[in-house]
Amino acid sequence: MSAERRDIPYLAFRFFQDFALIYPVYVIMFERIGLGFMQIAWLLVIWAIAVLVTEIPSGVLADLWSRRGVLFVALLLKATGFVVWLLYPSFGGFAAGFVLWGIQEGLTAGVTEALLFDSLQRRGRERYFEAIAGLGTLVARIAIAAAMVLGGALFAANPGLVLVCSSAAMVISALCTLGMTGGAAPQRDGRHAAGKLSETLHGIADAARAAFATPGMPALVLAGAFSGVLYGVLDEYDTLFATLHGVPLAWVGIWGALRFSFEGVGGVLAPRLSRLLGDDNPPRFGLWLAAAGVGLLAGTLTGRHALLPLYFVFFGMMAAAEVVFQGYVQRRVTSSGRATVGSLVSFVSEVLGIGVLLLYGVVARAFGLRAIFWLGGVLTVITGGAYTLWAVLRRRGNANW
Repeated sequence: MSAERRDIPYLAFRFFQDFALIYPVYVIMFERIGLGFMQIAWLLVIWAIAVLVTEIPSGVLADLWSRRGVLFVALLLKATGFVVWLLYPSFGGFAAGFVLWGIQEGLTAGVTEALLFDSLQRRGRERYFEAIAGLGTLVARIAIAAAMVLGGALFAANPGLVLVCSSAAMVISALCTLGMTGGAAPQRDGRHAAGKLSETLHGIADAARAAFATPGMPALVLAGAFSGVLYGVLDEYDTLFATLHGVPLAWVGIWGALRFSFEGVGGVLAPRLSRLLGDDNPPRFGLWLAAAGVGLLAGTLTGRHALLPLYFVFFGMMAAAEVVFQGYVQRRVTSSGRATVGSLVSFVSEVLGIGVLLLYGVVARAFGLRAIFWLGGVLTVITGGAYTLWAVLRRRGNANW
């Protein structure tokens, strides 16, 4: 077993961070309030913009101050956001809550992975990054699956209580960060604080430049980030996709639990996938993405229930790819700028994500909900195929990726 006792706070943090009973039903809640597809899309864009503006500053702050401290504050902001939804159930209230949620995502993006990798590296266990991160993915998906089952049933009885429980889970997650090891910035002599700060900032910037100057890194980030965005945004419409297939509201949680179970399995299998793909074989990573896209198309194009398992397999394959992608990135970054580079990668994801959110909203309004899943499959295939082609051509040119 690769996990140790000192990894438990990280795993508990991952569990409660995603144990939000509102997850499976908030889009349905928006629809019941009277919001249309485009309004829902704009709410998600507001969330993405909030993530975007805090993404890079949060990484620098975490590298300068404390990665644990950043995570602690972030989860308290998310807890507050759910309270705002409870008190002001309107487009404006939802937008305000999404701003707080977006700031939380911006603060934690890249920082969580950086804290985990450094914690493992200090113990000489960085080779287990995919294993522990994959286990974290499994724990998070178990939390979401449980939230799906409980949230769907509880929402039908008392929507307000769902939000209260979700806020409480974020507070518990924040407390879990206090037990996570590592992540504190080096102590500085106050007499030389300005010089030390400038020196540290330059070191962070140098680490970021070095990481993105690594051969093949920009292409890897674009392929990994864009494919992750395509998969992540589809997640927002999953409960509506379930109702499209005739799943009753009381059973939507079961549907979501099944999907997140596939994602959890994908996270657990990520270390094996990492060994299969290899650090020096990018064409295989591209082919994996393309295969996942084909699965999504096969599972959604015909509308036949018999092919729906391929829809769930797509999410499992993409969850595994996400962990492998993070491992690729972490191994190409030095510790001093690890959170900043992670935030830069997430920044790229959010920029791409805003465009995808708006595109999906327009397509759903014009052609129906099912069309965005078809589009997501096509774009995932294109992304994986393009990255594979680029990698093969680059390899034929005898260049390291």
